Amino acid sequence: MKKTDIQKIREAIGFTKLYIDNQDNKYRREARCMDYQVCHILCPLDADDKLAGRTEHGYVGFSSQYGGLYTYFFHEHEFREALASYRGQLTEEERKDADFLMYYWRGENTAKKVNDAFQQRYGFEPGHTYHAPGLANCDVRVAGTNVDFHKLMQKGLGGLEQEIDQAEETAGLASADFYAGLKDWLGTLRTVCDIYAEQALRLAESLDGERAVSFRELVECLEHIRQYPPATLREGLQLMWLYSVTSDQMNYGRADDYLGPLYIADLEAGRLTQEAAVDLVLGLYKHFKEIDKVHDCRVILGGRGRENKEAADQLAFVFLEASARFRETVPQLTLRYEKGMSELVLRRAMEVIAASGTFPILYSDETNIPAVMKTLGVTGQEAEQYVPFGCGEFVLVGRSTGTPNIGINMLKALEMVLHRGRDAYWNIPCGKDYGVPDTFDTFEKLYAAILETYGEAMEWTACYKKMNYDIAGREAPYLHLSLLMQDCIARGKGLLEGGVRYLNASAEVFGIVSLADSLCAVRQLVYEEKAMSLGELVSVLDADFEGSETVRKKLLAAPKYGNDDEAADAMAVRLFTDLAELTTQAGERAGLHRLNMVSVNNSTSAEWGQYCIASPCGRRKGASMSNGNGPSAGADQNGITALFNSMAKLNVPGHVGVINNIRFDREAFETSMEQYEALLKVFLEHGGVQANICVIGGRDLELAMKEPENYQNLIVRIGGFSARFVSLEPAVQRELIARTTYAS
Repeated sequence: MKKTDIQKIREAIGFTKLYIDNQDNKYRREARCMDYQVCHILCPLDADDKLAGRTEHGYVGFSSQYGGLYTYFFHEHEFREALASYRGQLTEEERKDADFLMYYWRGENTAKKVNDAFQQRYGFEPGHTYHAPGLANCDVRVAGTNVDFHKLMQKGLGGLEQEIDQAEETAGLASADFYAGLKDWLGTLRTVCDIYAEQALRLAESLDGERAVSFRELVECLEHIRQYPPATLREGLQLMWLYSVTSDQMNYGRADDYLGPLYIADLEAGRLTQEAAVDLVLGLYKHFKEIDKVHDCRVILGGRGRENKEAADQLAFVFLEASARFRETVPQLTLRYEKGMSELVLRRAMEVIAASGTFPILYSDETNIPAVMKTLGVTGQEAEQYVPFGCGEFVLVGRSTGTPNIGINMLKALEMVLHRGRDAYWNIPCGKDYGVPDTFDTFEKLYAAILETYGEAMEWTACYKKMNYDIAGREAPYLHLSLLMQDCIARGKGLLEGGVRYLNASAEVFGIVSLADSLCAVRQLVYEEKAMSLGELVSVLDADFEGSETVRKKLLAAPKYGNDDEAADAMAVRLFTDLAELTTQAGERAGLHRLNMVSVNNSTSAEWGQYCIASPCGRRKGASMSNGNGPSAGADQNGITALFNSMAKLNVPGHVGVINNIRFDREAFETSMEQYEALLKVFLEHGGVQANICVIGGRDLELAMKEPENYQNLIVRIGGFSARFVSLEPAVQRELIARTTYAS
């Protein structure tokens, strides 16, 4: 039941008054604003709910992530439209309050404060959209933090309150307001339990049969978890979900680990069957789909560092079965592979991939744990708690931030270097003028200019990222995150004011492989074969190869990543390594613990490619860039083993997440599953970071473009997320069709 615009206007007025009345104490302000917000954004239970919890945000509020919101947010455009439509239905006092609200939040919203601070320091406003001129953009949010749900399950709300009391005994007065805010947040969660328990009781009294029994059980569940640690799988799922939905948590961590013991206890006590557990998980999935955050919603299974591996593996089957039946774009079910893992779990995962088309996503602990140790400078025990969130960026559960607010377009970097610092698509100067192309009389000079261009953009985007954290920390303690992040309670500090153990961030870098292929072609044709000058090549690119198809054929024939070609793969590894190092250095200078590169492209490889001119890899103007660490579209011509060999070489230090998209023919995958499983195991045990597998019928994509009405349920893997093919923009659809489908 959606709220009326009048309700949302009045709630925005109430939130604003509360914010102003408590602005002298950020801890109290956040606690009271969150209590008001949560109680007003809760939506009622549905008659078919298995678990309680859904929300609908208003025009003004507080959030770390929901829909890209940031700290104290204001949806001015939506508020202005609603006010114009319903102004006559407000009282005179409400109209005055609404006018003041619009004026007040226009300058008070946290994103505006970050942008103003940046502009004051650098003299320009950063780009926030992919179609803006230049090679870099950045935005404000605090996304992807994976809180310690294991701690929530073990302690419950009452145990967390005791932990705060114990910390208060040794802390100074400086932390008193922080601890008071945490307790207030616990009180809000208990209020939510009470609200839903009352609703569940009313439904139980109005319904018959199994549904009435289910809602009576839900009442008991909510009454228990308002104080005590969960004792059943249902209570664990409910506590995790209520915490998540009220605090806009969009990633759910190692669910098999923190919920596994509860499931086993249910089985042993005869309270639950596997089928009933699947039904409960499907109830959770229903809530996931209502939010439909396809770029997040990670549920992690498997991997090293689980406390009860046997229990976790049994629950993993439940999640896998639920995903096989659900067949939706969420959750992004993810399986961490380790050598020697349960063969039964792995085989079921392969069967579910065949059934669902894209999930679970596979990650290699053999590759990633040593890499995380080195890249983030953490112990092996800490590295075992890595999880991918969102599109695949790594964070440590309960230990680190990792918000990916930065985007860099590497084809645009080359374009600017070759056009005297101008964005050639928009014909706007936005970088250093290196002179005419033939100024680069050696390949190394050209390569160095590209790195310099990237490095300069990374410097200001890294500073913007640090400002994003600093200003958010000054504005709010982020009580809902701080409560379940290690060290915050012990230190008596909020997440972004010195509480979190590792203040990390990530930068999304697009088109790395497209640039590497382009550099290979330039080096071969211009500098080695001297078939043409660099200036002549730039003229060909500016004309989008019109009248120069012979040149394009030579560019396409140059070495390409994805074919186990030594020259092409070495160029990709060199470029990847150098970009990762520059990213880390910029983060250190900005004051972050770590800023690392990710190559986890979502649809941006297609969307941003639309604003790039033709490139030396043979790509035409406006065509998609390479997606993540995948090959340029159609460039992988030597088979799946060669592709895997190339991808495994890009296991270089310095990144915190890459995407490897692989598409298999459905019939071949289903009939030769054992061989495909063996192939994937070799890849994941010998340098492969992860595998985004998409299983699809031979002509499904082409037919879906022609007959979308017949393919409404065709789900495909884009890069860092999955989507219904027919819902995608044509540019993204064309990029997907251009990818290679492996049938043997």
